[in-house]
Amino acid sequence: MRGDGTVFQRGRFWHYVFWVDGLPVQGSTGVEVAPTSGGTDAECARRVLAQKREAAKRGDEVPHEERLTLTDLRTLLRENYEFKKNRSLHTALSTFKHVTGFFGERAKATRIGTRIEQYVSHRRAEGAAEGSIRIELALLNRAFRLAVKKKRLSPRSRPDIELPPEDPTAVRRGFFRREAVERLCHHLPAAVADVVLFLFFCPWRIGAARRLEWRDYSPIEQALTLRPELNKTKREVKIPVDPEHTPELMAVIERQHARRRPDCPFIFHGKLCSTHRVDKQGHQQPCLGDFQKVWDRACIAIGYGRLAPNDSKAIKPARTPHDLRRSGVKHYIDAGVDPHTVMQWSGHRTESMLRRYHIIDLEDLRRAGKRASEYRGPADNVRTLRDGAPPSTEGTATEPLHDHGKSSGAGGRRLS
Repeated sequence: MRGDGTVFQRGRFWHYVFWVDGLPVQGSTGVEVAPTSGGTDAECARRVLAQKREAAKRGDEVPHEERLTLTDLRTLLRENYEFKKNRSLHTALSTFKHVTGFFGERAKATRIGTRIEQYVSHRRAEGAAEGSIRIELALLNRAFRLAVKKKRLSPRSRPDIELPPEDPTAVRRGFFRREAVERLCHHLPAAVADVVLFLFFCPWRIGAARRLEWRDYSPIEQALTLRPELNKTKREVKIPVDPEHTPELMAVIERQHARRRPDCPFIFHGKLCSTHRVDKQGHQQPCLGDFQKVWDRACIAIGYGRLAPNDSKAIKPARTPHDLRRSGVKHYIDAGVDPHTVMQWSGHRTESMLRRYHIIDLEDLRRAGKRASEYRGPADNVRTLRDGAPPSTEGTATEPLHDHGKSSGAGGRRLS
């Protein structure tokens, strides 16, 4: 039948060819040409052709899937990220380098599954965090799914990649109280202190605050807008900025407006204001650079320091700038703002992530215990009986006894 393919001689073996989705699939049947066999060799080659054709129709086999390499998987991953316009493409490819570094760029995709546990042991020996290993294996698993979707790999050849269990101790739980943030700002330069104060009362990501421009602030609406292209969740967020409802944020905007430079479109300034830098897309990069050093010194100065794990004398900061986002969320919830409104303010998409940012500490539990101790409960409605007094029937309704032998109606009759 047309399209079923055929077998032909090439060298010492019979080869086959058939078509899948309009593309030819060729290969060797492994059956040697035997002129003296009386045609049985050709019949064996046709049976191999039929098996290959049926396996391709069922999806059990993909032509030449054994040629798929780890480099091909990385290419599929990169093309998918570019198609979806994911901003984390550079980070994903940088993370995938650990996978290619262990298996090799020319490693066969069909042979990787048996070495996943070896890869995990290798990364742990290098000191990689469990979360980093999970992300690397998740990227590899996504690449395999794309290969199956693009019909570069059969479903049965896709390895079952089991991710290591999550490390509950790796979840960051550090946060600031408002008083600590105010003390922290006294040890920071004025421009950086405004950024810290802004991120506490407006718990956005620091990368979004860096790219805020004056066109995002509307004095008429008295509002600040986080554009979708600046937000990780790709959604617009608008918050009020006025002296009545958000005086702290209003004061930050006023101070930044006083520092505004005519040639700089960004709200928050830094040492790089005088240099014009652009990224790969041609967009001007923010002038507020990294302030980690001054941050570290300020955290240690107010007592938020810890000993370095490898050095018993060195002191490291116990908080990161991203902890301001967690601190702001907790501050709003502790102030009595309902969680749904906090989600609209901070930009969180799910309540589960918001709960993860709302840290319950010992002081919260102390307040809960004090409330439980002060709460007396509703008044008891049970009355005690006085000695020798009959039980009171006041307020109780006694159900009357019914004579089931008589009818309650006027024209009733006795049942015999």
